[in-house]
Amino acid sequence: MAQVRHAVEVGGLGPGEKLPTVRGLAEELAIAPNTIVKAYNELQREGLVESRAGVGTVVAGGVVEIAMGRRKEAVFERLRVLVRDAAALGITEDDLWESLDTEFERIPREKGEEG
Repeated sequence: MAQVRHAVEVGGLGPGEKLPTVRGLAEELAIAPNTIVKAYNELQREGLVESRAGVGTVVAGGVVEIAMGRRKEAVFERLRVLVRDAAALGITEDDLWESLDTEFERIPREKGEEG
């Protein structure tokens, strides 16, 4: 399940792409088909895949936006933890902003350009 989620997040699987059949994936991974069914159901609840009659399980439309939203939320959660840790260590807000500005300056603004 994590592998499918990751493939969707990084663009390895796009909307409409078919996932392996339950039976085929279960055989490939040497696990019970019910385990695959549970994983596919969880991915469906998360909005990452959908079941289509006669087609099987496919990556859902709008999945890129869903994945991007999750990744952004994860970044902001890490930032919240970082800010709390910095405050506990006595690092000032000004020092954090300065460090943040420095890091953004290091990001290339355009392809091939150094920051």
